[in-house]
Amino acid sequence: MYQSFYKADFAYIILQCTENALFSVDFSTKKPNFSKQKHLILDQALEELDLYFKKKIFHFNTPLTSHGSAFEQKVYQSLVQIPYGKTRTYQEIACQINHPKAFRAVANANAKNQLAIFIPCHRVVAKHHLSGYNGGVFIKEFLLKLEGAL
Repeated sequence: MYQSFYKADFAYIILQCTENALFSVDFSTKKPNFSKQKHLILDQALEELDLYFKKKIFHFNTPLTSHGSAFEQKVYQSLVQIPYGKTRTYQEIACQINHPKAFRAVANANAKNQLAIFIPCHRVVAKHHLSGYNGGVFIKEFLLKLEGAL
């Protein structure tokens, strides 16, 4: 496992990868207590994050590996199809993956997403409000404003 971090305006973004793919993205308000490691996957992820925050790229190409049930994988595949600057409701995602009554399960899958930003769970909102976000609703709001979705 390799790890590094990116300093965003709202938090430190902690990245972890294997030899082949990024597998974890997390947020911290405190500077991580480890040295950045060099790895091609991390270098690509860090560069893409930098370009994303500068509004110069609108999707990511960093190799990813996500964990979860077959249902959760369907949700994650649906999330990466949400265009930059757009949002979908949990209900819309549930319908898209042919489980129209499973909007709560979609919300639970979002909460388990280990690849925030790269698998853009921040683009999924409740019908009448932003709803929760693992890093905090303020991060979700920041990302949606950055993308022009709010």
